[in-house]
Amino acid sequence: MKKRILSLIVACAGLFSLRADEGMWPLVLLQKIQDPMQAAGLKLTAEDIYSINKASVKDGVVRLMQKSGRMFCTGEVISGQGLFLTNHHCGYSAIAALSTDADNILTNGFWAKSMAEERPANFNIGFLRKIEDVTGKVLDGIAINGDEAKRTEALMKKLQELNKELKDALGEDKGNYVVEVTSFYGGNQYLAMYYEVYRDIRLVGTPPENVGKFGGETDNWRWPRHTCDFSMFRIYSGTNNKPSDYAANNVAYKPEKFFPVSLKGTQDGDFAMIMGYPGRTTRYTYSEGIKYLGGKERPMRVQLRRDIMDVYEKYMKADKSVRLQYSDKLAGLGNYWNKFKGEAYDLSRPGLYEKRKAAELDFEKWVRATGKGDVYGDVTSLYDEAYRLLNEYGLYQVYFGDGVANSQAMLNAFSMRELNTLLKDKTKAADAKEMTAKLSENLVASFHGFYAPIEKQVLAEVIRHLSEDLNHDNLPALLNELVVKYKRDYNKVAEYLWNKSMFSSIAKMAKFLEKPSASKLAKDPLFAIVNEYYEIITVKLKPTYDDINSKLMRANRLFLNAQIQMNPDKAWAPDANGTMRLTYGTIMNYDPRDGVHNKTFTTAKGYLEKYVPGDFEFDAPPALLDLIRKKDYGMYADKDGELHTCFLSNNDITGGNSGSPVINGNGELIGIAFDGNYEAISSDFMFMPDMQRTISVDIRFVFFIVDKLGGAKNIVDELTLVK
Repeated sequence: MKKRILSLIVACAGLFSLRADEGMWPLVLLQKIQDPMQAAGLKLTAEDIYSINKASVKDGVVRLMQKSGRMFCTGEVISGQGLFLTNHHCGYSAIAALSTDADNILTNGFWAKSMAEERPANFNIGFLRKIEDVTGKVLDGIAINGDEAKRTEALMKKLQELNKELKDALGEDKGNYVVEVTSFYGGNQYLAMYYEVYRDIRLVGTPPENVGKFGGETDNWRWPRHTCDFSMFRIYSGTNNKPSDYAANNVAYKPEKFFPVSLKGTQDGDFAMIMGYPGRTTRYTYSEGIKYLGGKERPMRVQLRRDIMDVYEKYMKADKSVRLQYSDKLAGLGNYWNKFKGEAYDLSRPGLYEKRKAAELDFEKWVRATGKGDVYGDVTSLYDEAYRLLNEYGLYQVYFGDGVANSQAMLNAFSMRELNTLLKDKTKAADAKEMTAKLSENLVASFHGFYAPIEKQVLAEVIRHLSEDLNHDNLPALLNELVVKYKRDYNKVAEYLWNKSMFSSIAKMAKFLEKPSASKLAKDPLFAIVNEYYEIITVKLKPTYDDINSKLMRANRLFLNAQIQMNPDKAWAPDANGTMRLTYGTIMNYDPRDGVHNKTFTTAKGYLEKYVPGDFEFDAPPALLDLIRKKDYGMYADKDGELHTCFLSNNDITGGNSGSPVINGNGELIGIAFDGNYEAISSDFMFMPDMQRTISVDIRFVFFIVDKLGGAKNIVDELTLVK
């Protein structure tokens, strides 16, 4: 067994003999790709970028994290006083939460003229301090092809123990750290990531929404682009520059590294490097997975999200106050609606499925030729069965996340599940009382951004999709009864539930929480539906989902391990998994289709061309338009006399990279990555070198907005400018 594990680790080590054609590269591989990076124009060394012995570029890159610990975006430190940039859409929730009708900084923008004016933001940031390869510790004694259930159980136990061991080894500092042991190459390698987490983050500045989100969903994933997609925050620290909870006497964090800001601009062919936290790619998806996603899963998600978004937009366009309430929700739904829509189209087109099928046939031939059927022989049958089951049962989970969770009334009902369990157990009376107090305390927050006409119609749309798209055998009995009773008039079903349920009204919920009981919950029709639907997913269908996951995990691990052995000299970039990655390339244009050429940059003239007064997506501040008409660009103008707004590069990124620094060959900040292009929207499944482009906001445009539109010269004065 130990020989098998050793050979597996050696196979992974073979991955380090790489050439940099594509990929989001883990920092532990930088020494291996230093030469091609420098040949492309990098003036730094691998040690300058990632070092645990000295300050390096990675120390200027921050990981945005929700208070729960979930990573959601990237940022970069730009001053010696802890000032950092990210995207406007990354800071959107925090900005919206700080906005009111009387002080609507989301709409109007905000610029702190001193640190005393900065406002607390409800998220954390993490600095990656160290990476440790722990593959040997994790896989020691675990066979590659052992019984999957026993293997998973042993692996989970090891990971839990190892995580505690690594965290405890930090001693007094462990309270300020998150340690994540992360799987690479389908579970063939494990790296421990050490993040120092800072918890006092404050908003410093944001452009008006019609600048930070100019173009809205119409321009999302499209080029040419003019969005000035940025916001800025500051990290605060306690004693000795260490993390601290928010405190009025905390001081600005003194970073180990921050980026100088280049005002020199870019030219076609210039080196461009991006460092950040790409979320997930699945570039080794099995052929039947491509068919399932492109033909069923993605199209169904797209339609469900679109129908909910249509409800939002109908009311948001009619009422500015409602627009503020639902802007964050619409942005969250819309970003991935656009992405899923493009993926549905791309994945269903001829090409990718056939390419994957050919690779799988090569794999099967290799297994037969090498006589390794005892290890790899059941891979394709595992995949086939897993996707057969997903075609039958996969949408139940999808519709919970994209449907139920996007109906606030249903989500309110779901929030009572734990209390319901406690109320049924007389020995848990104290716990039930404590839970009731928490729910009461959070009641107002749960109805923040709750507009009854919207939520009632959203409820009707979600019910319609559940009933029309899914097999009724696995739907709640009451839901099926109501659909029959009201003859598939989903508005009437929603009206009934709205009137009969406590979860449509803050007053009704407050009254219930004054004297909660399990019997009252049992009588609530919306709770009955949501509770049973969740039970169907987590109890009735759990063996099926466990079986699917087990088959996919085993097949992925074995297939990737075989690919490594089949092609030892090939560049194998691991799928993105929320860990820091580097991608490098050049400033580069592209031709999306016959007769169309997209140059590498846009200018402020695009605002004048796209501007539609009062429009939901293409309005713009009069003061900005006046500056553009006068060409009052100051030191932020390009040598061509224009103000460059956004630019293209051929970097390989995905979701999670939003807000990542775009860096030139000298290590200077030239832009902030914020989007990909629609022609390569399926890049999570395949790298497309001819078409794949990253869209970034030009850093000169960012500080033109800060300085000339915002009048926040105090912020510019913090920077180290390179002219």
